[in-house]
Amino acid sequence: MPRFFFNLRSPQGHQMDIDGLKLGSLNEALDEASFAAQAAVAMADADGVQGVFEIEDEGRMLLARVPYSAEARPKQTATESDISVAAAASGPSKL
Repeated sequence: MPRFFFNLRSPQGHQMDIDGLKLGSLNEALDEASFAAQAAVAMADADGVQGVFEIEDEGRMLLARVPYSAEARPKQTATESDISVAAAASGPSKL
């Protein structure tokens, strides 16, 4: 079985995969990189995330790139209507 390496490039830097994974084919390596990219997007915080997995073979030749990104989400602030809705939902309070 061939060994594939999954290097990660992102705005934070370059992480070189020194171990790699033994997989049956490039298609399996692409599936693995796609799964990792989906996980990175799912775990993205409000600032978003972006990067690219670079798949290399045993000779360290670049075979494919799997880019991913999630845009930054706008920060929400509580408005007066949000606060009054939340207060109404909790019901009247006894004094």
